[in-house]
Amino acid sequence: MMNPIRKLTRRGFALASASVAAIAFAPVIACAQAGNSPVRIIVGFPPGGSSDVVARQLAEVLRHKLGRTVLVENRAGAAGRIAPDFVRTAAADGSVILLTPNPMITQYQSVYRKLTYDPHRDFTPVAQVATYPLFVSVGPAVPESVKNIRQYLEWTKSGAKNGFFGSPATGSTPHFVGVMLGKSANIELTHVPYKGDAPGIQDLLGGQVPMSINVPAAQLPHVGGGKLRVLATSGAHRSPDLPNTPTLAEQGFPSLQTNDWFGVFVPAATPASVVQQLQGAFGDALASSTVRESFLKLGIQPAFLGSTEFTRRIKDDSSSFAALVKSVGFVPEE
Repeated sequence: MMNPIRKLTRRGFALASASVAAIAFAPVIACAQAGNSPVRIIVGFPPGGSSDVVARQLAEVLRHKLGRTVLVENRAGAAGRIAPDFVRTAAADGSVILLTPNPMITQYQSVYRKLTYDPHRDFTPVAQVATYPLFVSVGPAVPESVKNIRQYLEWTKSGAKNGFFGSPATGSTPHFVGVMLGKSANIELTHVPYKGDAPGIQDLLGGQVPMSINVPAAQLPHVGGGKLRVLATSGAHRSPDLPNTPTLAEQGFPSLQTNDWFGVFVPAATPASVVQQLQGAFGDALASSTVRESFLKLGIQPAFLGSTEFTRRIKDDSSSFAALVKSVGFVPEE
């Protein structure tokens, strides 16, 4: 007769082994279940803006890398805050991805008193995919005689509305570059926020605002026509698209040297194996000549950072921006 204690032990061992196997293969099961559904790249700004264009360029290549349908979904509004709020509660299986510029992750905690998401706890960084300088440009409201930043700042003194400038959103890097530019020159520049980069450039071209600080992608198509004139760029070096346009640093504003980035995130509970798979897919996509050429046409530099390095950069950028906000005396908004 079999020993009942031994029999129970074997049964317990079998159950325990099954439980361990289930835990070990949970990420694989999650991937398999998600494999039948489309991958959705969530963008926090309207169609036609730089975030949207970058997402669509990547989606085309990712379809082949992942072997799945990849869709771009625009959830615009609240200065880009709606998209991360949506992604934080999405399925943590790699089927929902946030593609965003840096302000929503590294700056908004210092700009808004309350966020519906925590940029550091609610997401896992997958990869940085690109960096880009900002362009400081003027439209038809500014006389042709204004050729550089110093001349523009002098011109703003001639009229009450001359000091208005547009940016893609409150709390964005362009917003604070404008604030710092005015502070450095001891001139008050009044911020006009827009819902993304494209609407702000349309108002610049229409003469509703005299100046815009914005992303290259929204401005480069209009530079050749003469209606939009770029007075400065914000990078450490001159933009290859505008080699004759000096940087802000070259024009006497070294503290305004900055580059923004685009990054990819998933919900925090996403298994590490899924994050690794997505990181590899985005890395491969950036190696594609199609993606690289399309980015460069937008004035955007392909610049890959894997999850670990990217997480480190996010931490550093968040700390630096918090110090900047404190130094200019900015009062956080609701």
